Amino acid sequence: MNDLERGYVSEPRKTAFTAVVERVEPLDGGTAAVWLDRTFFYPESGGQPADRGTLGGRTVLDVTEDEAGDVRHLLDGPLQEGDGVEGHVDWPRRFDHMQQHSGQHLLSRVILKRLGAATVGFHLGEEVSTIDVEAPALEPAAVDAVEAEANELVWRDLPIVGRTVDRAAYEAHARDRQDDGMRSRLPEGVAEVRIVEIEGVDLSTCCGTHCERTGELGPVKILGTERVRETTRVHFVCGRRAFRDYAEKHETLAGMARLFTTDWRETGRLVERLTGENREMRKRLEAAGREAAAARARDLAEPSFEAGGVGVVRRTLEEIEAGELRETASTIREGDRRVVLLGLAGERPALVFACTPGLPLEMGAILRAAAAVMGAKGGGGADLAQGGGGDPALLEAALDEGARLVKEALEP
Repeated sequence: MNDLERGYVSEPRKTAFTAVVERVEPLDGGTAAVWLDRTFFYPESGGQPADRGTLGGRTVLDVTEDEAGDVRHLLDGPLQEGDGVEGHVDWPRRFDHMQQHSGQHLLSRVILKRLGAATVGFHLGEEVSTIDVEAPALEPAAVDAVEAEANELVWRDLPIVGRTVDRAAYEAHARDRQDDGMRSRLPEGVAEVRIVEIEGVDLSTCCGTHCERTGELGPVKILGTERVRETTRVHFVCGRRAFRDYAEKHETLAGMARLFTTDWRETGRLVERLTGENREMRKRLEAAGREAAAARARDLAEPSFEAGGVGVVRRTLEEIEAGELRETASTIREGDRRVVLLGLAGERPALVFACTPGLPLEMGAILRAAAAVMGAKGGGGADLAQGGGGDPALLEAALDEGARLVKEALEP
């Protein structure tokens, strides 16, 4: 197809058109590929997704270019070859893509101008778009400056013009505008190319759809950056997406302010203070937990029985956390030669087996065998193991099996 047959090139704002069906190819699932004598549906290319809409009353599922470079429309059903049909492009989706793609040109130009980092990749996503630039990292202050300058250019409401030029005109542009990073020569066999210009700011080769003026972009917001191999990926939104992003974040911030009965401007300092207090409280709780575990260990340290001259503590506990069970077992085993077999009763039973280091025991193997009695799982090392789950009614049977295996190991 030439540019006249690709209506989206010359008239990107036109959303209703008529065309003749030239070819139809039935596909699996009742879908069909359709080729027209002309189209206003943009096919996915250059990082920009395809348009959606209807064609001859059928839903347009996707639009791509075939191997010959013609536009292929994937529909939810076939059309009749030779028929004249009406096409309707989904305008909100088209305009959103125009805003994001034009915003990419603007941001790429400002990043190149300010930071000397050329764009090597672009992806227009459903929610967020990205630009990959040749830089290992971008400083936050530099990102803020790029965003501010891009929005200044939006407010200047500069014209954005797309046109197709022949090879000689393109190469003349490239020689005159070497700072744009344009290639000095086109690939062999390419006779003409489309360029998009933001007046006085940027000149780039591009086949995408764009706004007519920078003012149509709406706000440009950089959401963040990340390193991707040797490049930096810039996440951004423009226009309606930027307004939506602001609205969502505003509602979150306003909700936090209502929750804490404060002005939204104070939420940052409030969250910082609460985070510090929470960190301190966690430290105190951990210290209290250690103290409680030590006290519990003293109360439970008396052996239930002896095996091979080693005191064995076998206990069933309730209403404590699994972490406290482990802390208690670890504390008890620090005394004289001890083996500790603890079970946590309740809907979520747990086992912790431990022994003083150096005893001829493999507590991990003993716990796995005992846990199997109640259908639980677990494991560990030679002197500390833990597990959980299984049938709570079989907890005592599991502890009995653990005691039996300990006796067997210490009283050969």
